[in-house]
Amino acid sequence: MKVLGEQIKQYRKIRRMTLAILASKLAVSSSFLSQIESGRAMPSLATLKNISDVLNVTIGTLVGEGKNTSESPVVRENERRELKEFSNGLEIKLLSPQDPYIQMEPAFFEFEKDGNTGDFSRHFGQEFIFVIEGSLEIHLASEVYILGKGDSFYFNSFTPHLFKNIYKGRTKIIRVISPPLLG
Repeated sequence: MKVLGEQIKQYRKIRRMTLAILASKLAVSSSFLSQIESGRAMPSLATLKNISDVLNVTIGTLVGEGKNTSESPVVRENERRELKEFSNGLEIKLLSPQDPYIQMEPAFFEFEKDGNTGDFSRHFGQEFIFVIEGSLEIHLASEVYILGKGDSFYFNSFTPHLFKNIYKGRTKIIRVISPPLLG
């Protein structure tokens, strides 16, 4: 989201538009547009299309399509960035290079016995899950799905969700989310 906001701000300034002028042309508040530019809010697809039209750029340009600041597209196993803020028996390692322009975020999740993602979460985007090993219980709103080795799952991230290991040992999954959320 931060890259999107920075790109919008950059092209707005190139077009010599104030925040108020762009907001007026989009029929949104200046404060909402400011939140988008600072990465604290995400526009709907329709609003993003309107922004790109007014700024006379493609949506791809605004989301950083074609830009790649990573020196290498390869992430070695011993180079994965680990996220430390999870304490529910869950270890998360990011599988993509550190790059502000990535459009999706693949991650390796390893759940200890009874490990979980904590409380229900919901956010903008879509997610894909692939179970490498073990058994995962996915709560999606009021529905519960059980996935085993080799199963996959795709859903809208705005639906409240949580994941829990129900296997007698460790469960390992690959999770891909778009747009990036964690790293």
